Amino acid sequence: MVLSLVAVQSQAIFQVWLFSEPQIRMTGARWLAEQTSSLAAEVFAQPALDRAAKATQSSSLLSVTWSREKPIDKSDNGQNPTYARLGATIKAALGDGIRTVEVYDAGFAVAPVVQTIKTQVVPASVGASLGASPMAPSEPEALVPASLRIAVQGSDSSWVSVSFAESVGGLNHALPLLPLIGGLLIIAIISTLLTRRIVAPLDRLVEAADRIGKTRDFVSVSDQGLYEFGVVARAFEDMQRRLLSFVKERTQMLAAISHDFRSSLMRMRIAAEQLDAEDDCNAMMSEISDMTAMVDTTLAFASGETTEATTQPMDLAALLISLVDEATDNRHDCSYDGPDHLEIVGRLISLKRAFRNLIDNAVKYGAVARVKLTAGGQHIEVGISDDGPGIPDDRTDEAMAPFRRLDQARSAKIPGTGLGLAIVRDVVLSHGGSIGFKTDRSTGFTVTILLPKPNSRPSAVRRC
Repeated sequence: MVLSLVAVQSQAIFQVWLFSEPQIRMTGARWLAEQTSSLAAEVFAQPALDRAAKATQSSSLLSVTWSREKPIDKSDNGQNPTYARLGATIKAALGDGIRTVEVYDAGFAVAPVVQTIKTQVVPASVGASLGASPMAPSEPEALVPASLRIAVQGSDSSWVSVSFAESVGGLNHALPLLPLIGGLLIIAIISTLLTRRIVAPLDRLVEAADRIGKTRDFVSVSDQGLYEFGVVARAFEDMQRRLLSFVKERTQMLAAISHDFRSSLMRMRIAAEQLDAEDDCNAMMSEISDMTAMVDTTLAFASGETTEATTQPMDLAALLISLVDEATDNRHDCSYDGPDHLEIVGRLISLKRAFRNLIDNAVKYGAVARVKLTAGGQHIEVGISDDGPGIPDDRTDEAMAPFRRLDQARSAKIPGTGLGLAIVRDVVLSHGGSIGFKTDRSTGFTVTILLPKPNSRPSAVRRC
C-alpha cells in the first residue's frame, strides 16, 4: 500500500513538472549576448595569469569564470535555433579572436530524455532550416531561459563561462516541486504508520497462539482495533473456549473412571490380603500394584497435572540436585555437574515430574544417570546421559508417543506405562523449550532439554 501511494505521488510530481512552464525566469537574448561579449572581451584582454581574477570581478549580476579546460560537456546549440543564433551573435561581436561559442541550459531536469521532450519545442529539422545567423538590432527581443550557461573559447583554447549566479545548478527550478516532495514524504510517513497499525493485530494474534501452545490457558485477543480483525479475534476466542471445554470434559470423565478403578482396586487388594495361599496373594498384590500405578500415571498425564496453571520463580539447580540425591539414596549411580543455583520461572511440580522421569529412565535402561546443567547465551541446557543403547534416530517420535515402549521384550521386565517421555515432552513444550536425543559410543545416550533463559546469572559451580 505504501509503495502504491508513493508511486501515485511520484506520478503527480512528474506530471506537474512535465506540463509546467519550461523555465521560471527569462531574460533577453540580445542583452545576454551583449553582456557575454563584453565580459569575454575584457577577460581575454588580460594576461593569462590575471584572467581568473579578472573574471571573478567582472560582474555582480552574472557569474564569470575562466579556465583552460572546457567548463561544460555538451552544447544545446543544435537543439534550439534561438541558442544557435545567440552563440552566432556572441561570436560575431568578438570577431576572429574567438574559436567557438557553446550554449547549454543548466536548468533543473529529471532525465536527459525527459529534458529533451520538455525543451525541444522547435523540431531539429525546422531549426536547421532557420540557420544560425546573428541577431540584427532591428529584430524584436527574443526571450531565453535565465538558466543558460555560455562558454566562449578564445584563440589560445582557454574558456570563459558566463551564467546567472543564482541560476547555476538549477535550484530555482526545483522550488515549485518542494511542496509536492513534502507531500510525498508526509503521505509515506502516514502510510507507514497506518500499515503498522493494520499489521499489529496479526502480530498480537500470532503471539496469542504461541502463548496458548505454551500455557494451555485461555488468552484474550478481542481488542484488535479494526472490525475485520475483531471478527477473527472473536472466532479465535470461541475456538479456544470449545477446545478448553472439550479437554475439561474428557479430563472429568477420566477422573471419574480413575476413581471407580481405584475403588475396585482397593476392594481387590483387601480380597487378596485374605487369601490363604501366600504365593497367590503376592502375585495378585503385584498385579494390583501395577494397575494402580498405571491408573495414577494415566490420570496425571491426561488431567494436565504435568502443566499446572501457575508459574513461579524456582531454583532449577536445586531441583536437579535434590532429584540426584534422591536417586543416590535409592542406591543408583547418579551424579550432577553444574551450578549450585540457577533461577528460572516455571512450574515446579511439572518440571520435577519430567526430570524425575528422565533420571529414572537413565538408571533403569542405562545403569547410570549423569546430569549436567549449563546456562548458554539464549537457553538453559540440561543434559541427562547414561550408558544404555539409547533410542534410534528414526524412532524418537515413536518413543515419545503415549503408552509406547520400544523394546517390548526388555520392557516387560521393567515396570512402567510408556508415558514417561510423553509427559517429559508435554512439560518441556509447555515451558517453551525443546527436547533432543543423541547416541554416541563414547558418551552413551544423552537426552538434552533446552529451556528459555531468564534474566538471571548462575552462581558458584558445584562438581559432583
